[in-house]
Amino acid sequence: RLRWPALVAVGLLLALLLHGAARSQPAVVLADAQGVTVTQGVALLVEEAGTVLTREQVMEPAFASRWQSHAKQRINLPRETRPIWVRFDLENRTPRDDWLLGVDWPMLRSVALHQYDPQAQRWLASRHAELGRGVDGNVSRGPSFAFALEAPTGRPVTLLLRVVPISSPMVPITIRDAASWGAERYDRGVLAGVLFGILGVMLLYNASLLLFTGDRSYAWYTAYLVTVIAYELVTTGYGPLYVWGTNDWMNTYGYGVSASLCFLFASLFFRQFLDLKHCGLPHLLHMNSAFIAFWIVALAWSLRPSAHFYGAAALVGALSGFVAIYSSVRLMWRGNVSARYFTLAWSALVVGTFAMLLSVMGLTQGNLLADYGQHIGFAVETVLLSVALADRIRRERHAREQARQETLRLTRHLQAEREQKIVAQAHALAAQREANEALEQRVQARTAELERANEELGQLSITDALTQLHNRRYFDEVLAREMESSARTGEPLALLLVDIDHFKQINDRCGHLAGDEGLKLVAQALRATAARTSDLVARYGGEEFALVLPGTDAAQALDLAERARRAVEAVAYVNRGERIALRVSIGVIARVAEPAEKAAVFLAAADAALYRAKSAGRNRVELAGAQPVPAAAP
Repeated sequence: RLRWPALVAVGLLLALLLHGAARSQPAVVLADAQGVTVTQGVALLVEEAGTVLTREQVMEPAFASRWQSHAKQRINLPRETRPIWVRFDLENRTPRDDWLLGVDWPMLRSVALHQYDPQAQRWLASRHAELGRGVDGNVSRGPSFAFALEAPTGRPVTLLLRVVPISSPMVPITIRDAASWGAERYDRGVLAGVLFGILGVMLLYNASLLLFTGDRSYAWYTAYLVTVIAYELVTTGYGPLYVWGTNDWMNTYGYGVSASLCFLFASLFFRQFLDLKHCGLPHLLHMNSAFIAFWIVALAWSLRPSAHFYGAAALVGALSGFVAIYSSVRLMWRGNVSARYFTLAWSALVVGTFAMLLSVMGLTQGNLLADYGQHIGFAVETVLLSVALADRIRRERHAREQARQETLRLTRHLQAEREQKIVAQAHALAAQREANEALEQRVQARTAELERANEELGQLSITDALTQLHNRRYFDEVLAREMESSARTGEPLALLLVDIDHFKQINDRCGHLAGDEGLKLVAQALRATAARTSDLVARYGGEEFALVLPGTDAAQALDLAERARRAVEAVAYVNRGERIALRVSIGVIARVAEPAEKAAVFLAAADAALYRAKSAGRNRVELAGAQPVPAAAP
């Protein structure tokens, strides 16, 4: 009969002992006007998933065994995303009564403060604040949480905080008097204003350069600056305070999304700015591509964040920072001038982030510069990278100026040579009586040189610079001349209009340089097919070519057109490892020209046949009707 009462008594005794053990932490003492940073005497209790505890429940003896002492300098639980209760005892040994308790970590969804008087066994006050939702009671408004305390002199009180984190929680707790807290908030506000001012100026500066230059590097860097500002608004707490306020989506997902976008656009900017595709170190490009792929996945993952997400993002973020420095150092040693700036800029960000983490985790003595280390690193980085981009513009402009100066120097040199020739001619004329024969030989030599130059100039005037075929001007002259000859002699004349199929897609996908190379290859194939000295192969315009074949009837013209089509189709064109198919459609007109018939009639008939070839599926030959077709109205 006594067994169950005895067991109950023993259980109550153990609960009281455990409760006393959990309460045996040393009290936090306010002994002077400077306040204190809470680094000892702290106990933590993590709520179970799906439960919401009250202040009365966590103080019951039944919960004594769940309280765990926390011996680190700052409360930092990197693998926990559930609500956490923080408890410590406070003893005010000063005459002041204007103390504020601050939780200087803005990425907390809500913080509730409860004060308990153990001597009177009653609750003194409760304060509650939520991110972006204003304040209640005596809570100070700012980017971090601050609560007015009731701490009677010489009378210990127990403080309970219930913290609901957004990501892995950090709870740096400080107790300051109102004046000191206000001064510190002012200093932090000024520093934050300076940093945001720098970021805003850099954003406007680089956005304007993007608008004026169209350089892709400025596009990625501008996008990076936008995401950096968004990330800074989240991590400093000024975003929910002044920008998006109570927007639950931003308060919940803003940190993960902005951090993922920061790293993604930084990787894309790094790829473009240092030209990793052509740097000669393929492994740097592969690592960069791997990081880009991860941050794209992380961006989607950030919409369903968990402790695993924050852990993976932190690990890969640190790794990507060091890999970026390694890559820029390798490129710097290979002579890449832009890599020097990038190394300095990224090192500033890595060092600032590392200093902030050490301070937040309590491994170093926290101060304003250390707590804002990452934010300062971002400001320094953005300034240095903007300087790097500006320096690249300066170097490119300097190179253009050097080219201009070199052109000017060569022009002056040619002018000096011309003047020397004039002087030499004058001397030669003065000495004409004594050396008439030698002068005549020199005049003849000069005349031959001028004739050759005139011939070359004439040839250039009728030659297409890209394909080295005859140009449209020469084609018009030859077609008109051959039509007159055909009408006079009764010999048939054939005209082929050739158009490269899907040429715009080649330009859009592979670039205009690849398109130019394709034009050259098609020109070579056509010139090899129409090999008679009387045949004319000319570039008609854009991706079109024209062939004038005197003395060629319709059957012969169709045969030659089909051979030309197959010759182009057989061209093996490889650009950057990719086989590019070249195909042409050909319109053919072959008949005897009518007297006084205009060239436009032949062209209209060939063009109509070419249109039919395009409409019938391309890569084919179509013959125009034998009867003359009236030319289209101009």
